[in-house]
Amino acid sequence: MRFLAVPLLMVPLLMVSWIAPPAYANTPPTDFSYIVRFEGLDQTTAVAEAITDSSTLVAQARTPPPTRAALRRRANQDIERMIAAARSFGYYDAAVDVAIEPPVDSGPSTVVVTATTGQVYAVADVAVHAMTGDSSAVGLELPRADIPLKPGDPAVAAPVLDAETVLVRLVRERGYPLAKAGERKVVIDRAAKTMMVTYTIDSGPRARFGPVRVVGSETVDPTYILRRLPWRYGQDADVRQLEKGRRALTATGVFDTVTVTFDDAVDGDGLLPVQVTVVERDRRTIGAGVSASTSEGLGATAFWTHRNLFGGAERFDFRADLAEVKSGVSGQLRLPDIIRNDQDLVLHSGYVEKNTDSFDSETYSVGGYFDWRLSRILSVDYGAVLERSEVDEDGVSSQFTLVGIPLGVTLDTADDLLNPTKGGRTRLRFTPYLETLGSTQAMYQLSVQHAHYLALDSAGDMVLAGRARWGAIIGSSTTNLPADKRFYSGGSGSVRGYAFQHVGPLDAGNEPLGGRSVIEVSAELRWRVWGDVGIVPFIDAGQVYNTETPSLDEELQWGAGLGVRYFTPVGPVRADLGFPLNGRDSDDTFQVYFSLGQAF
Repeated sequence: MRFLAVPLLMVPLLMVSWIAPPAYANTPPTDFSYIVRFEGLDQTTAVAEAITDSSTLVAQARTPPPTRAALRRRANQDIERMIAAARSFGYYDAAVDVAIEPPVDSGPSTVVVTATTGQVYAVADVAVHAMTGDSSAVGLELPRADIPLKPGDPAVAAPVLDAETVLVRLVRERGYPLAKAGERKVVIDRAAKTMMVTYTIDSGPRARFGPVRVVGSETVDPTYILRRLPWRYGQDADVRQLEKGRRALTATGVFDTVTVTFDDAVDGDGLLPVQVTVVERDRRTIGAGVSASTSEGLGATAFWTHRNLFGGAERFDFRADLAEVKSGVSGQLRLPDIIRNDQDLVLHSGYVEKNTDSFDSETYSVGGYFDWRLSRILSVDYGAVLERSEVDEDGVSSQFTLVGIPLGVTLDTADDLLNPTKGGRTRLRFTPYLETLGSTQAMYQLSVQHAHYLALDSAGDMVLAGRARWGAIIGSSTTNLPADKRFYSGGSGSVRGYAFQHVGPLDAGNEPLGGRSVIEVSAELRWRVWGDVGIVPFIDAGQVYNTETPSLDEELQWGAGLGVRYFTPVGPVRADLGFPLNGRDSDDTFQVYFSLGQAF
């Protein structure tokens, strides 16, 4: 049994060895934590930022390598990345050195990156080689002024790539819509510290606009779509016309999406087919809105819209308003492309009942006008309107028949209908009401209004907005004017802080009289402070005059206050609290307004 004694004695020792791990197993694993320090760079420059952003030492500093050798490999791999980043900014003599300093007092190691950029290289020349693919394109003249890379510019990589994109686009605009980039050659002259860039563009075959296929049209007549396209069959192909066509179709309001593309090949006659793909919007829309203010009370609006009544994007709008001061119904039919493709005929009729502190009225109207779009931002409208009204003022009822010839010009560069952040809107309107056409009296009404919007930050969260309005009526005294045709000011959309229409002259009972001319100015800061919530400090001023034109000698009435905006997908919900700054004894201490959309 002695040969069993040793194994039996070893069993406890083996158990101890299994249960108790070696002492070094409790020691935390060693890694080479480090910090990075850059030297030799002005950290405020774009090239310094690019070098820093290219570094894996910086990007992976929170995941240190397990050994010093691994840290050295990471650092060495960074050298080429940093040099490439410097060269992309035109510094082709850039040099980078990396040193690892040992830790101090058990702290992290320090990786010292020493970078020198040297002198920035300049573009010596830009050459465009003869196009390939079509011999007729060899002599194609391209406007050098449109190419964003010129001799003397810094030899930065981004403009080199951008210039190639521009060159391809320029060729595609000149009858070669299938052009693409060929070989790009960049030669660096280190002695002269310059860069020479040579582009080759494969023009592809020359092409003309061919047949158009319409895909996705269900209720809209395809001939209407073809009529909206800006090019003609057989015209030299130009990619700019595709974008113009897409914008024209999108502007009709009957499509959710529109794409316009060339086919990939030209046919034997040199024609290149085009495909127009559309996704139609719902033809019908129903909606409603509410408003409220301390002076105007509650109001509600309901509307129904049909965007494609007969298959040619004919639009019909019906609207009903119910409020304490104004109620009514109206209908409007817009017929597109009348006489010319950029002109619509708009027919309208309505009934309006007003119950204000100044007067009560009932008005029936019918009319029509042409809406002529001169460009994407400029339009002119002209037409005729017949109005029959009964106006009760101070207990005296009068009937009026007015025949007007409204003329209008609109310049709209704003980027959004309900919540603009840049651009502006200018509206000029002149309406003569002539006795020779059947009016009970002659007068000429002129008004000009401009609103402008300036974003103070790149996100558009802080917008400075301003508005000005000027109006005049020539040809009749204030007392002879129909009360519902006079100018009024004060309230939610004009001078906040005052009751509805209470800016300007008042009668003995402190009721507004209206006037023959008006002037208004407004300014506000629209600041989205948190998520969908914004605040709007504002100041407004205005005055109504009995003279034909505003008199600057008379003091304006000022109002100011603070508003809150809640931004929704259909526009901001507005709540404004306004105070009169130089109010009269008859003016209330404050006014509150609620509505959808900005004040202007």
